[in-house]
Amino acid sequence: MSVKSALRTLQILEAFAEAARPMSLGEVARAIDAPRSSVLALLATMVERGYLYRVGAAPSYYPTRRWLDLAHAVSESDPVSLRIRESLERLRDLTGETAIDAVLATDRSLYLDVVESRELVRFAAQPGETKPLHLSASGRAQLAVLEEGARRAVVAALPAGGAGRARLNRKALLETVDAERRRGWSTNLGEFRPDVISVASGFDLYGTVHSLVIAAPRHRVEAKADQIGRLLRDEARALVARLP
Repeated sequence: MSVKSALRTLQILEAFAEAARPMSLGEVARAIDAPRSSVLALLATMVERGYLYRVGAAPSYYPTRRWLDLAHAVSESDPVSLRIRESLERLRDLTGETAIDAVLATDRSLYLDVVESRELVRFAAQPGETKPLHLSASGRAQLAVLEEGARRAVVAALPAGGAGRARLNRKALLETVDAERRRGWSTNLGEFRPDVISVASGFDLYGTVHSLVIAAPRHRVEAKADQIGRLLRDEARALVARLP
C-alpha cells in the first residue's frame, strides 16, 4: 500500500507538470487512473504538508513552490552530482554537443543529468528519459563496467521484444560490449535513432554504474566518434579519481 501511495504521489506531480494548470479532484483522479477517494486523501495530505494549495471555491489544486525549493536544496548539497555536472559542462564545451550522465537502471539506461549543446540543431533530452541497454551507447558502456558474470546476468534478463535492429541478440550484444570494454568507449551509429550518434564511456561511482555520453546529429560527429570516445574515457577516469 505504501508503494502504491508513493507512486500515486509522483504521478500527481507529473500530472500537474503535464497539465500546467490547476486541476480538480476529478481531473487528477482521471489523469492518474485512481479512485477519487484515494486521490482525495492524497491531495488533502499534500495540502496539509504545504505541497499543494486550493485554487478557487470549487476547489482546484496546484503545487506550491515547496517542491522547487526542496529540489534545489537537495541538488545544491549533492557533491557527486555537482562534480558530474562539471564534467558534463566541460564535455559540452569541448565537443560543442549535448553531454549526458546516465546510470544503469535494471534493464534500461536512465538519464540523470543533461547539459544540452548550444547549437541550434542539437540532440535534446531530459533527465528521467530511458534507453534500451542494447540499442544505446550509454547502456552498452554501462554493461562494459560490470564484471563478466554480472554482465551476463543482466543481458540474460533483458526483454527480447522488438523487430529488426531493435530485436535483442544476446550473443551479439555480449560480443559488442566485450570489444567496447577493451577499447574504453561505446558508439551507437544511429541504432536507436538513425539521425543521431551517441558515444559513451562507463564508470563505477560508489557502487553505481554510470556512463558519460555525448549525443549529436550524425552528420556533425560521425567522423570524430573515436576522438570523442577517447575524450569521454579520459574524463570518466579523471572524474572517478577526483572524488573521495
